[in-house]
Amino acid sequence: MMRLLWRRGAACAALLLLLAAASAYPAPRLPLAMLLSGYMALLLWRPQAWLLAVPALLPVLDLAPWTGWFFLEELDLLLLATCAAGYWAVGGAAAPTKLPGPARLALGLFVLCYLVAAWRGVTPLAPLDANSFANYTSPYNGLRVLKGVLWPVVLLPLLRATAGDQGSNLQRLLVPGMILGLAACSLAVVWERMAFPGLFNFASDYRPTAPFSAMHTGGAALDAYLAMAFPFVTLWLVNHPPPRRLALGLAALGLGLFAGLTTFSRDIYLAYAAAGAVIVVLGASHHLRGGTLSGRRIAAALLLLGLSYWVLSQVFAYGGYRGLGAALGLLGTALLLGGAAPRLPRPAAAAGLALLLLLLAGLASLLAKGPYLAYGIALLCAAGGAAVLAAGQAAQRPWGVLLLAAALPAQALAAALVARHYGGNEALPGIALAILLALAMGASRLLPQAPWKLERGTLTVSFFSAIVFAALIPVSSSYYTGSRFATVGNDLAVRLTHWRDALDMMDDTAMTSAFGQGLGRFPITYMWQNTHGEVPGAFSYVDEPGNRFLSLGAAQYARGWGEVLRMLQHVDIQPGKRYRFRLDIRRKSADALPVAMVCQRWLIYPQDCSVVKFPALPLAEGWQTLAGELPVRGARSSWGAPLVLELYNHSHQAPLEVDNVSLVEADTGRELIRNGDFSGGHDFWFFSSDRNHMPWHVKNFAVNQLFELGWAGALATAFLLLALGGRMVARGLAGDSYAAVSLAALTGCMMVGLFDSITDVPRLSTVFLLVALAGSLQPARKRIKVRRRRAGAEAEDQGAGAVPG
Repeated sequence: MMRLLWRRGAACAALLLLLAAASAYPAPRLPLAMLLSGYMALLLWRPQAWLLAVPALLPVLDLAPWTGWFFLEELDLLLLATCAAGYWAVGGAAAPTKLPGPARLALGLFVLCYLVAAWRGVTPLAPLDANSFANYTSPYNGLRVLKGVLWPVVLLPLLRATAGDQGSNLQRLLVPGMILGLAACSLAVVWERMAFPGLFNFASDYRPTAPFSAMHTGGAALDAYLAMAFPFVTLWLVNHPPPRRLALGLAALGLGLFAGLTTFSRDIYLAYAAAGAVIVVLGASHHLRGGTLSGRRIAAALLLLGLSYWVLSQVFAYGGYRGLGAALGLLGTALLLGGAAPRLPRPAAAAGLALLLLLLAGLASLLAKGPYLAYGIALLCAAGGAAVLAAGQAAQRPWGVLLLAAALPAQALAAALVARHYGGNEALPGIALAILLALAMGASRLLPQAPWKLERGTLTVSFFSAIVFAALIPVSSSYYTGSRFATVGNDLAVRLTHWRDALDMMDDTAMTSAFGQGLGRFPITYMWQNTHGEVPGAFSYVDEPGNRFLSLGAAQYARGWGEVLRMLQHVDIQPGKRYRFRLDIRRKSADALPVAMVCQRWLIYPQDCSVVKFPALPLAEGWQTLAGELPVRGARSSWGAPLVLELYNHSHQAPLEVDNVSLVEADTGRELIRNGDFSGGHDFWFFSSDRNHMPWHVKNFAVNQLFELGWAGALATAFLLLALGGRMVARGLAGDSYAAVSLAALTGCMMVGLFDSITDVPRLSTVFLLVALAGSLQPARKRIKVRRRRAGAEAEDQGAGAVPG
């Protein structure tokens, strides 16, 4: 009964908070109400559905660049609705899972340290104004960071109640939710690259941010999320999944690889490698202990994969994408031929068909696009052989082997022709290596014992490897990737200096050493106590009698120009129309002038900008009005790149005060700017620091914990990671694939945390802790209550009735 009352009380409290938050949130009321009501109705019907919905929506439900709100986010509305409906729906039933005792203790200490750090961050309490929840330098920034830790704790009872017996709902719902989130985030990366640098333009220094608005001041939010979500694809590729799930898993694998590799972040490469190593080591250890896999076979498979990667890299160096694709297809045919069990029925027929295919390939190569036609003919024959092996009857499968044996030499010739057609004679050495490897793989079927069998596991690993190679080789071979790794030493030195500076900026007191500088205090600490004499770009909303305006500070950096803070708002500019821009300014220095432009921009990389040209304006007391025409360029991006108004202070010395910003369509008088007088504070206004990200982030997980939480919080964090991770290791070694993948996800995120901050983005902290807690749950023991008196009385009654009087 008490459990029911507690859960219903929590549901009512969450509903009241949801109503208050939704009423303040700057969004159309009716659509917001309909979406939240529909979601809550779903949870009232199926409360476990949140395990799918929340992981799928967490990375993409981010509208801060449009609303301007990042203290209270869409994420908070979603989770409040989850608690309101979820806790009401689960009622008073006992939870089938629980968190182990050491993990509960570690979590309690961890949360306690965060609460202490949050209190230290917000005290002494500052008066609430328009800046309290609009700026990272606000003393209330710690509350924004704190919610990333509190949300998983608030959701933990619901997680335990809906995880299902033996955690079945985690595999059934949470894993698809993580994969959906990964796919949505990766598709956002694909769209962003198509809209800006070009999908395969790997020479550009453009680095996507996808749906993570927190990267408007840099950071690695996208990297950390991909590192956590990507390993969950493994659970859809192992244990003989049905064909549909296998196909979806391979598609998610390709998308996740492309998204991760095209961030050009070295930490994501390390994260993917570390996560993969965790899965391989735990899985191999389990199979070795169980005798289902030998060390020799594992070593041989790794050697073949390594050799294939090196050979394909040589092919791509001069044969490009076309040579790489041809070589991958060739190795695929060789793999099928080498592992096919049926014997070759008629060697003479195979030889004759091979000669015919070689002749057709040679004739086809004489045409303008002949090499591709020749390869298509050979590939069609190989595909026919694979189809016969897969779907044919036992008596028909030897003919599939015949088709593969005939197709292999023709495909090898055609692959050489494709590579030479693209890269000239310089491409021939690389493709020759691929041909030799393919012929060796195909001929391996003649050995007394075939090195591999065409089992589902072999094919899954092969498809997995092909997708990895197809994504990794082009990206790793690009100029920009090379330039990124060429600066590793210098960038590491900059990071080390930044970490030392962060610790040096802490107050020199025993309380600060023990409990930290305070949650969310790094940006304001850097602003006032950095050792470089820098003044980061800043903004604030200032109230005077009857008016509120925006004050833009002057940025001063040791590295010079390019580090201004920009105020942003999305605008609906149409080609072929005229627009007038105006604003009021007040200043005390002549060089404090506004710069206004409309650019194609997603978050931090503007391009194709139209700059407003203002007339010269002498320095004067009070407010002055500036007006100018906005020249609109031609057609918009074919992929719908957003158009964003940018406004910043040109001066490096003096602040600029801005008010009454207006952008009007000249023909219709339509106003494009919302909240141009700043009466609504940060509503619809966002900001970015495009280049210098050091003032906003500590850039290391451990140093960040020490800075914000002190030694007590750092030790509590280590205890929590060990308590949760240790159990996952034990379960992974016992063959629990879910625990192994959860550990890999946390490991990947920690690799990102070596070189960037991750806890200052609440949605990342929420995902991290939810994954960690879900991966540590264990079945709850059922308590059997025995009422001794009643049992004894019943026994006496039965005894009296059984014995005659």
